[in-house]
Amino acid sequence: MTPPWLPARPDPSAGVFETIRAERGTALFLADHLARLRASVRALYGAELGDELDACVAVAFGTVPDDAARRLRVAATPSTETAVALQAGLAPLGIAAERTAVPLRPWTAPGGLGAHKWADRRRIDQAAQRLDATPLIVEPGGEVLEAAWGNVWALEGTRLATPPADGRILPGVTRARLLGLAGELGLEAAEERLSLERLARADAILLTSSLRLAVPGHLACAPDGKGAGVAAAIAAGLLEAAI
Repeated sequence: MTPPWLPARPDPSAGVFETIRAERGTALFLADHLARLRASVRALYGAELGDELDACVAVAFGTVPDDAARRLRVAATPSTETAVALQAGLAPLGIAAERTAVPLRPWTAPGGLGAHKWADRRRIDQAAQRLDATPLIVEPGGEVLEAAWGNVWALEGTRLATPPADGRILPGVTRARLLGLAGELGLEAAEERLSLERLARADAILLTSSLRLAVPGHLACAPDGKGAGVAAAIAAGLLEAAI
């Protein structure tokens, strides 16, 4: 259960943010990420981010070394009723560099967490600790929405199905890119509602995110090991498309 001191929804006053993979001197899909951040700030705080956002990112990004991927984090926090403060920084990928299959356990959150990348992750972090796995966010009836840090895909043969971006999930930048790129990888991608039962029957579960690109996942009660090859091919295709 969620502790009583945790709010039912993320606290908008903590702000919103973007995490962007930086590799080979390039911030992957940077324009898409900044467009999403601008849209969230406009919708939540009534503020418009202009050139100051690009300047903030440019200072933080600097020159990314070619020897390793990095994590670029850009945060926007409301400072007044009509303004936000910006902060950006570069750090190692850390755990996001891992390619191993991710264990998932269902976590019920009616209505999901919405279409913004919230800085307030207290509920998700508490759920991850309690479940000892990555929370798989589901509706009370078992409809799958997304994972705590990425979008969810069911691989069924050569078909990839992912829940629709209907306001209940974060419309992932990598998710959108894969929807457009799938055909070039010999896959057919579509937005479809997913149940826990359908996800369990899938040939493989894949997770996409800006930092990990694509990795296999598995329900914690089921064996892992499926989908690694497809995930690797997708990750390589996404990286090639970005660079």
